[in-house]
Amino acid sequence: MRTYSIKELENFSGTKAHTIRIWEQRYNLFTPQRTETGIRYYNDADLKKILATTVLLKTGMKISKISFLNKDEFLNELNKIELGKVSSESKIELFITNIIIAGLNYNEEDIQNEFKKLKKEYDTYTIQIKVVYPLLTRIGIMWGKDEMNPLQEHFISNIIRQNLIIETEMLSISNDLKNKIVLFLPENETHEIGLLFANYILKKEGFKTIYLGQQVPINSLISYIKEEKITKALGFIFLMPGSTKLEKMISKLSMNCENTQFYWGGYTKAFSSLKLPSNQILINSIDEFKNTLIKTKNV
Repeated sequence: MRTYSIKELENFSGTKAHTIRIWEQRYNLFTPQRTETGIRYYNDADLKKILATTVLLKTGMKISKISFLNKDEFLNELNKIELGKVSSESKIELFITNIIIAGLNYNEEDIQNEFKKLKKEYDTYTIQIKVVYPLLTRIGIMWGKDEMNPLQEHFISNIIRQNLIIETEMLSISNDLKNKIVLFLPENETHEIGLLFANYILKKEGFKTIYLGQQVPINSLISYIKEEKITKALGFIFLMPGSTKLEKMISKLSMNCENTQFYWGGYTKAFSSLKLPSNQILINSIDEFKNTLIKTKNV
């Protein structure tokens, strides 16, 4: 069982350490243990409780009432959220919280159960926008602050990836050669979830997608595009390769694939210092994705 500092509880929950101490002293919400030097530390049950408490607070329930709930009453209030008896925002927050808790403990079964519940109520697009993206943002913050180790981040991300692949495989494969598009991550790029989601949306919209995946060698990509006369390609950038290296790659693609329109998503700020050729377009949001690339179908 892992232990947590009060600072970690603060960062996980978004509740200030000062507030957590007040909840302990005034409402007996937690009973932390202490080290030999008197420093508070918390266990998994405490983490679950504070995360669940923040969810209940967002429903409008007062901390004074929450503090008097016994274990069964606490679970009953959370069940009300799952059953949709409170705001949808609180419900989404509960799903995200439960997935994070399960991920910290490498509990695949619990994560998959949360996704099963989600699929009963939301379509794949909504799950990605409302749950997965906010979840990945929170995980990224936690990882950046060393509150989640790389193994935990990979564990959760790979389950998300697997589920998205399964949902995509359930879609029919288009044979519309007029709307063929290549999807790829350049060399050294491995963050695949955004590209997988784009692939799902494009396939659902009737595009014929050629999914090349991670770390695609640029020379090989150019050869394939020229041989197959590909007119559209979508790439994602997440790492910062350096403006010089990125500019060389963009220039190489533009000069060798002048009849191909390239679209770029991910961390588009990486392109901010570059003057992009006319066949290179940045996509900064899901709305831009739909309003630019999706609208090119049949054009």
